[in-house]
Amino acid sequence: MSTPDYTITPGAAVRLRVQDYVVRFFKSRRLWRTVLSLAGAFAFLALWDYASGNIWAVYILPSPIDVVNQMKQLVEDGTVWSAFWATLRKTLYGWGAAFVIGVPIGLLMGRYRYANAFFQDFVYILANVPLLVYAVISLVIFGVSDTGPAFVVLLLVLPAVAINTAAGVKSADEGLLSMSRSFNRTPLAVTKNVIFPAVTPFLLAAGRVSFADSWKLAALTETFGGSSGIGFELNTSFELYSVVDALAWMFFFVIFVILIERILLLPAERRIFSWRNPGEKLV
Repeated sequence: MSTPDYTITPGAAVRLRVQDYVVRFFKSRRLWRTVLSLAGAFAFLALWDYASGNIWAVYILPSPIDVVNQMKQLVEDGTVWSAFWATLRKTLYGWGAAFVIGVPIGLLMGRYRYANAFFQDFVYILANVPLLVYAVISLVIFGVSDTGPAFVVLLLVLPAVAINTAAGVKSADEGLLSMSRSFNRTPLAVTKNVIFPAVTPFLLAAGRVSFADSWKLAALTETFGGSSGIGFELNTSFELYSVVDALAWMFFFVIFVILIERILLLPAERRIFSWRNPGEKLV
């Protein structure tokens, strides 16, 4: 009686691997999350397209195609890039200034109780003032200029940076701090090697959240007293009663925030924390 041949040919092995990959692909949760997300987006667009012209007039609610065409036109004539850069520039000025001022304040608040008592009320008052008040005050002080939006962003981000920095300082390992004092380490060395690693996660969290908020606040301030930027363009659309322009700028606004988050902030965070997973490839 002959022994059956169980040898798998190369072609059969390739087919088995492909079949296994296909099965795992269709069973993956990531695939179904993507499918459901796309289904929700298409359902929203279909409802929007039906409402345009059937429930509301086209000039009240333009169709998705009209908005896309308007976005394409704004890209082609260069209006989008100049407005985006104007708003981004003002946001970065205020955001960067808030970190330059807020980090030292947070370090002092976290390290010394007298400094915490001195700055605490001031920081918490800034954190609880309505954002609309900041926009109106900047218009009164600076008028129609680029300084107003940057100043408003500074007032918004400063409390978040200071509070998160202070929380990070307080989370530093007390054992390491005591050991540093025992070995007579300088304050600069302690700050660099013990306090700063503890503060960094809090600081990055504050930076990511505050950047999205500061971007929106800069645009809001531009609608009140700006001469350029996305907020200025939105205000112009409102004055012209152009809903299609307003919707186009709204979607540009959302796209820009997502791109900055995915292209700049997330990769920077992965690179900064790459020491936690040294074997992980940076992408």
